[in-house]
Amino acid sequence: MFQTVLRRLRDVQTTRLEDGGTAEAGFTLIELMVVLLIIAILLAIAIPTFLGVTGSANDRATQSNLTNGLTEASAVYQGNNQSFSGISAALVSSAPEFSWYDNSVSAPAGSNGMSINPVDVATSGDAQGVVLAGLSKTGYCWWVVQLNATPTTIPTSGFQTAATGVGSQTGAATAGTFYAKKLVGGTFTASKCTASYPENAAGPFAWGSSYSSAGAAG
Repeated sequence: MFQTVLRRLRDVQTTRLEDGGTAEAGFTLIELMVVLLIIAILLAIAIPTFLGVTGSANDRATQSNLTNGLTEASAVYQGNNQSFSGISAALVSSAPEFSWYDNSVSAPAGSNGMSINPVDVATSGDAQGVVLAGLSKTGYCWWVVQLNATPTTIPTSGFQTAATGVGSQTGAATAGTFYAKKLVGGTFTASKCTASYPENAAGPFAWGSSYSSAGAAG
């Protein structure tokens, strides 16, 4: 479209020169305004698209870090008598390509760091679950949880399936991998994007079966 307008303007200039006009005649004000209007329209279309693609790329980068971090955690789990106990310290040496943060500390937005938290799943002290959290530059906090046992309601801190109350979880009633997200805003600040946030959430914490179906965290 833009090239068509320029071609027509060149044709007008050529006609003027053939009719005895001079090269100094230039474009008219209306012609320049038409070109500027077209440029403005193209920018109005392109900028939101660019920002959308950039935001999606930032979220995918954080998701990729969490997926790779979970793979590293699973490897440590197998070598640690099938337990996530003490995994934070183990990952510092086994996976130094990532920055590992305590379960109550949020990693910087857009970094390769993540917060990690081993949790009890079926019985107190079983350490059969692990939660990882990462903060995207888009402002979304992403979580992934790996449960190696079917969760039940347990009296101590852990992954609980109760419908209400602190630490309650929904959408993850079986062993498996589940995902959640929450946008930073209001009382949920970036500093709360931690691996311990799900078990301490005041209300039910929703999980989905994939990043695309990640539940909106409570």
